[in-house]
Amino acid sequence: MTTLTIAQLEVLLAKLGLKVPIPHFEGADVLNKPLDIGRSYYADILISLVNSDPENEKCDPKNAFNSIHSAGDVDLAVVLPRLCHGSNAKILGPALMKKFPNDNSLINYPFQDGVQLRTMLKSQALPRLLIPYIQERKDGYGCDISLGLRDAASPDLGRKKLVVDFSSPNIASEFQGKHLRSTIIGSFISNLYESMGWDVSKINYLGDWGKPIGLLGVGWERFGSEELFEADPTGHLLDVYHKINEQFIPAEQERKRIRDAKGDPAELESTGVFAERNAFFKRMEDREEKAIELWKRVREVNIDNYTKLYARLNITFDQYLGESLVSSTAMDEVEEILKSKGICKSTEGSWVIDLKEHTGVKHGMAIIRDRTGTTTYLLRELAAILERYRKYNFDKMIYVVASDSHTTHFPRVFKILELMGMKDLADKLEWINFNEGSQMSMQLGEGKGHMLGDILDQYESAMEESLKGNPEKSALLGDNDKEALAAIGTTALLAQELAAKRAHNHPFDITQMTSFDEGSGPDLQYWYARLCSVLNPYHTSLDIADEDYASVEDANHSNLLRYLIQYPDVTHAAYTTTESAGIMSYLSSVTWQLSACLGEEKINPSLARVMLYEATRRVLENGMRVLGIKPASKMKVNGTNLANDVEKMTLVG
Repeated sequence: MTTLTIAQLEVLLAKLGLKVPIPHFEGADVLNKPLDIGRSYYADILISLVNSDPENEKCDPKNAFNSIHSAGDVDLAVVLPRLCHGSNAKILGPALMKKFPNDNSLINYPFQDGVQLRTMLKSQALPRLLIPYIQERKDGYGCDISLGLRDAASPDLGRKKLVVDFSSPNIASEFQGKHLRSTIIGSFISNLYESMGWDVSKINYLGDWGKPIGLLGVGWERFGSEELFEADPTGHLLDVYHKINEQFIPAEQERKRIRDAKGDPAELESTGVFAERNAFFKRMEDREEKAIELWKRVREVNIDNYTKLYARLNITFDQYLGESLVSSTAMDEVEEILKSKGICKSTEGSWVIDLKEHTGVKHGMAIIRDRTGTTTYLLRELAAILERYRKYNFDKMIYVVASDSHTTHFPRVFKILELMGMKDLADKLEWINFNEGSQMSMQLGEGKGHMLGDILDQYESAMEESLKGNPEKSALLGDNDKEALAAIGTTALLAQELAAKRAHNHPFDITQMTSFDEGSGPDLQYWYARLCSVLNPYHTSLDIADEDYASVEDANHSNLLRYLIQYPDVTHAAYTTTESAGIMSYLSSVTWQLSACLGEEKINPSLARVMLYEATRRVLENGMRVLGIKPASKMKVNGTNLANDVEKMTLVG
């Protein structure tokens, strides 16, 4: 990642006729956000104009800078009442416009729109500033590693540490829609934090212990086949689970009916599949050899299978953990604290925490050990947090989990840690939730369940059909290249999930996702490939004659530049909200404007246009990388490798 310096930047700005040093404002980040350069100069002009009139209240520099924002259809807009508190916008606006300097080489003459004074960066200055700026920053454009430093003023103190816990399927059952969303969103959050300088560890905390595994164990003893297991390990285990679960569901429904009627389901739980499930899990906790041998086989084949499938999604994990790996020592420690502080008590044979009793807020009853003496998910979760904190010494840990059955789980966990005297640790934990709603099961066909491999295979098949209906795009994207086809199919899935805000219940339409409609993943890949195809013959450099910049000062190319300058603001907004939808929407806007530029392109574009297209390719690739999307055309187009590494370009010399 190239480091841009203030000195380099000021040399460039001086060549554009701007005064240097750059006006300084608290909160301005001119080395990472080029729009902040415009904000700084605009704020400096406005402050001088306001303060030149003795009748005006003096303009506070911090307020002035913060009152300026990007407003979509214009580059910069100042909210006049924020610029000068107590001012009348109808009076202040015309007064500022009347005195606005005509000789500014960066900012156009503003116009008033209600309480805002809006303006654009000059089309002559924009390419001369932004093209070298992006090429100097390269893959660092849109990143801000200072956000991940423990102290931005002292980089030697190192980076902050983040643990992201995501995906976390239960190895006994199918890969559900909520696990898919968790996988994709969690990977995006990991990539985003890494791009902002954090030291990130990605964890897959498998559901590999507890009563669901006990139920699978009962099923294996009834329906398991070594021959079928050897032929298709994960497929056979899923079939076994569905068979035993069919027998278990009626008992589970009856248990729920009894509890809803305020009854005691203890008698029910002591018979039939309920009792067998509990007994098998007890055998696991007692480390009985046969039960543990089955558990190990189930865990190993699932991790091997998932590792290969996650790779198809461009995702890797630093560690596969799981409930099974939480140490008994850590669980004993948690129990000891809970009991010694009087937080949990014995009720009907179970150890429980009445959170309402301790907090006055209704959080329900939290069970630590059930009446059979076996551990619960909650106890294992609390112990796992202690172990992770001691191992990673993290500054933050994020759980990416659906807001379904976990609606009360994480608030309970955080509250219990506080009751244990660990508020500092609880404050380092964050639950990023999402709506698990998806029409995946319906779209993937009827059945008892589905595996991640089935989902990815259906996307690849649908993408192949889509490319057959788009011969021009098919030729460019390399539909006869299996690796490229798989990459584009994966992009279709990732783009659909990442384009939706976390709280939204979104459709799951494979045909729509694999289309080349504007905003789709395949459309994004197509325009990236088009750029690579245009750039392929050229060896670019920054040796652009000043008069050549005129070729990118027309409306279409200026508008493309105006989109490119916004990218760092878009990624910073995503970092604040941990939402991917803004980046997906932004990339769609870039490709839409790019289509307008390429639609009018001559056979031999000017060097300035080549450099603009290279800057656009760089922005698209940076955005795709944060989203976890691998550019398909980074492999080959028309038999030619399209790495397109641009020669090193500098702002000075």
